[in-house]
Amino acid sequence: MTRMQFILHLVRPHKGRLTAAILLTCLASVVALLPPLAMRHLINDVAIPAQKNFSLWQQLPLAILFIVSIPIINGLFNAFMRIFIGAIGQRLVVDLRTNFYRHILDLSLRFHGERGSGFVMNRLMGDISMVQNLVTGETLGILSSFVALTFSIAMAFTLQWRLAPILIIIIALYVFNYRMISNKIRQANLDLREVMDVLTGKLQERLAGVRLVKTYCRERDETGDFLTSTNRALEHSFRGEMLTVYLSTSARLISGVGATCIWAGCGWFVVHGTMQYGDLYAMNLYVWQAINPAVSMTMVAGVITQAMVSIDRIIEILEQKSDVIEKADAIDLPECRGELALDNIHFAYKEDEPLFHGLTHVLKPGKMTALVGHTGCGKTTITSLLLRLWDVQKGKVTLDGYDVRDLTIRSLRRHTGVVPQEPIIFEGTVFENIAYAMPEATIEQVTEAAEAAQIHDVIMALPDGYDTILGKEGSKLSVGEKQRVAIARAIVRKPAVLILDEATSSLDSESELLLQKAMLNVLKGRTSVVVAHRLSTIVEADEILVMDKGEIIEQGTHDELMEKEDGHYRLLYDELSGKNAKGGVA
Repeated sequence: MTRMQFILHLVRPHKGRLTAAILLTCLASVVALLPPLAMRHLINDVAIPAQKNFSLWQQLPLAILFIVSIPIINGLFNAFMRIFIGAIGQRLVVDLRTNFYRHILDLSLRFHGERGSGFVMNRLMGDISMVQNLVTGETLGILSSFVALTFSIAMAFTLQWRLAPILIIIIALYVFNYRMISNKIRQANLDLREVMDVLTGKLQERLAGVRLVKTYCRERDETGDFLTSTNRALEHSFRGEMLTVYLSTSARLISGVGATCIWAGCGWFVVHGTMQYGDLYAMNLYVWQAINPAVSMTMVAGVITQAMVSIDRIIEILEQKSDVIEKADAIDLPECRGELALDNIHFAYKEDEPLFHGLTHVLKPGKMTALVGHTGCGKTTITSLLLRLWDVQKGKVTLDGYDVRDLTIRSLRRHTGVVPQEPIIFEGTVFENIAYAMPEATIEQVTEAAEAAQIHDVIMALPDGYDTILGKEGSKLSVGEKQRVAIARAIVRKPAVLILDEATSSLDSESELLLQKAMLNVLKGRTSVVVAHRLSTIVEADEILVMDKGEIIEQGTHDELMEKEDGHYRLLYDELSGKNAKGGVA
């Protein structure tokens, strides 16, 4: 997508309003350029002839009224224009931010894993604001300047064509000056934005982890790193500012010398009788009416260049394609039995580092399947493939016999509940957090889910019960309570498949006991996949899959696997039970 294609796509929904704004801007610009002609008429046709014919003085009040009324009309017109254009700009930026945000959410986990939050936030907020200025304020401002420039040059040729070429030379010098400097300004601003991406991302991380920073007394180190990054951003910003100052200063120098030459020429022609005093006055005004827009256009060169950088950065994101794409003829799955299967799947996050190479297994419907193994063995990846957060490169993952790639993503995930290892609590009420998975949920449904997750009593003890605002990242709840809220969220819509990704790893013993009690009811009759950190939580699992390097090396119930004296599962269980101090499981 080119910049022009991007801009045209952006303004297409607002083309009617923008067209009206353009026409009104052109009209307002022309009206603003009429005073020199009116003054020329006043001097040449009224004031000077009136010295010989006093009856002409009667035209003076009418001429003055016309001249005075133009700024008033133009001022009111411009006020209306600013309101009108501002409204267009707000609508435009809302549309762009909404579409951009929707696109970001549609992108796959690969994108979000490779890009930090600061990278995305700078584009979503800062870059889009720059584009708003370009498409509305700056673009229409340039249009107004272009109309003034064109009209003034035409009038200069009409008033004295011998001097008009000097004006053309001045403008040519402006263009040359702009082209020499604008690319350097663009590069300086691009460097600045890249530094700010990194700076914003690190700042968000450190503020989110302020407890850790304080715990290890790293305040001074973090401040030093922040100062270093800020100074680096300042260097790029200062360089861009200096280039912009150089551009505008050289433009003013060109205009000053050029205008002086034209003034001298006009004086010579007046002395020799080939120009009238009114022509000289109008010529002088139109020279500046042409030069000032040129100066303005060069002075906003930095803003335009920054906007072009922002457009490039936005296009970079919009052209990103998701690794997971829904088929046009995808099937909606209204009912779900929860029958899951991995059929000869091959998967790799990186082409040269395959994780699964022909993994096959059927997960029993309505039963609890536990996945255990050391970090990196593929446990969490299996749950991601079941949810279609990633797609297999070969083979297929099926739900009720359907390849998940043939199902609509919404219907696939509608039948699936997920409890992540790190509970995510939004800044809102308890009710809103639990009902996030099912916005249409009633208070009765939310309460039922909370009771099943053994968190209802805790919620009722809060100041406003289910209407209690939990604060940033659920600051009013303990880690265990947050996890049980996350479990309530996962089961509120009663999914056929429930995935628990090490959901008990961050719980204390009391919370774990409450959770285990809750799970007896929650998992009953439901297909569940449990990624286990604490093997004690999966003793009652219908099937345990022991994984290593992307393969299933053992499978069976807890009792069956414990019977194997040298079995991998028994070694893991003994490690976590304190019988062997060789390490742990992730």
